[in-house]
Amino acid sequence: MNYLLKNNRKASNKKWQLKAVVAILIFAVFFFVSRAPASKGFLNGIALPFWGLENYTFAKFSEYAKAIGSNESLISENQAMKEELEKNKTDLAAFKIVQKENDDLKALLGRNDSKRSFVLAAVLVKPSISPFDVIIIDIGKNKGAKAGDKVLYNGMIAIGEIEEAYDKSSKVKLYSSSGEKVIALIGPKSTQTEAEGIGGGNFTAKLPRDAEVKEGDAAVVPSISTSVFGFAQKIEINPAESFQKIIFRMPVNLSELKWVEVETSSNN
Repeated sequence: MNYLLKNNRKASNKKWQLKAVVAILIFAVFFFVSRAPASKGFLNGIALPFWGLENYTFAKFSEYAKAIGSNESLISENQAMKEELEKNKTDLAAFKIVQKENDDLKALLGRNDSKRSFVLAAVLVKPSISPFDVIIIDIGKNKGAKAGDKVLYNGMIAIGEIEEAYDKSSKVKLYSSSGEKVIALIGPKSTQTEAEGIGGGNFTAKLPRDAEVKEGDAAVVPSISTSVFGFAQKIEINPAESFQKIIFRMPVNLSELKWVEVETSSNN
C-alpha cells in the first residue's frame, strides 16, 4: 500500500516537472522571438507577426485610450457648459425678480430715477494688476466725480465707490476688498445683514440658521434704486453654531472689466 502511494507521488511530481519544463521552454521561445533583432533572417520571419501584433494592439489600444479621453473631455466640457448656462439662467431670473420688486416699490411710492445721473468711465487699472480689489478709472473731478459716488457695472450691479477723486481720474474701492463691509438685503424676505469682502469679487455674510436663503439669491444694497452686488454661491451650516455662513460672488469678471458707470447725482 505504501509502495503504491510512493509511486503515485513520484508520477505526480514527474508530471508537474514536465509541465514546468514545457512552460519554461514556451516562455523562452516567445521571449527570444519577441526580442529577436530584425537583422536575423529566420528569426525575423518568425518575430514579424509578433511585432505586427504588438504594434497593432498598441495602436488600437492608443486609439481606444484617446477616444475614451476625448469622450471624457467632451463630457466634462459639456457638463461645465450646462452648469454655466444654469448659473446664467439663475442670475438672469434673479435680476428680473429684483428689478420687478424695485419697479413695484417705486410705483407705490411715486418715485423714479429721473434725478440719477451716470457717467461712463473706462477702467485703466484692474484688480488683476493692483494689490487689492481696487480699480482706477479715467474720469475725476473734471466730470463731476467725487468721493463716495457709487460705481456700477451695466447700470445695475454695484461694485464699489470712489475712494479718491483726482482731476482726471479716480480710485475706486470695490465692495469685495478684503475687510470692506457693506449692508445688504438677502433672500426673499430681504433679511438685512453685513457682508464683508474677502477679495477677488467675493463676500461672506452670516445669517440666523432659520433665515430663508438659498444658492442663487441676490444680495442687494439697500436703496430705492436696484443695486445688486452679488449672488449666493455657497451656504455653510455648522450644527454647533446658531448661524449660517453665506458666500457671495459678484456676477462680474473683475479681471476683464473694461467699462463702468459712475453715479454722480447728489442723491445716490
